[in-house]
Amino acid sequence: MNFIKTSTLTSCLVLFLFAVLLIGCKPMDEKEPIPAKEDKAAAEATALEPEPEPEALVPTEPAMIEDVQSLQTLDSAESNIDTINTDVEANEAPEPVIDDGDDIVKPDAAMIRDIQQALVDAGFNPGPVDGKSGGKTVAAIEAFQKENGIPSGKIDKRTLRALGVEF
Repeated sequence: MNFIKTSTLTSCLVLFLFAVLLIGCKPMDEKEPIPAKEDKAAAEATALEPEPEPEALVPTEPAMIEDVQSLQTLDSAESNIDTINTDVEANEAPEPVIDDGDDIVKPDAAMIRDIQQALVDAGFNPGPVDGKSGGKTVAAIEAFQKENGIPSGKIDKRTLRALGVEF
């Protein structure tokens, strides 16, 4: 029984190491990316410089160079976005907000139905959701307005916004 556990554990370990080896290895036939024009100019400039001594060479992986280039590209893109955002913010002044919440709205039957449904969803009892304003609907609207600190009595834009009803 011990032998079976040991062999199972060993085979699992071998499979795991094999999977790590497969994932970690870079394919040998992978092509290098085509360098951009700036990279070509930099390569020509470095080609004119004398080569350093062999012991001064530090091995680098192409993936690390690509990562650095990607980070530099991201940094320059972020700085461009910041510049654009500051230009937009500098040119646009914030528009004054007009409080039209006290404007009275004359609802039609569809809007009354939406108001009644919103009142039901908010936990108030407006009676049947039929699009007809009755005593229960008026009482439910007034109770909703009172609970939400809205001056009660009439259906205004502030009440409709609080209920989430479009007008």
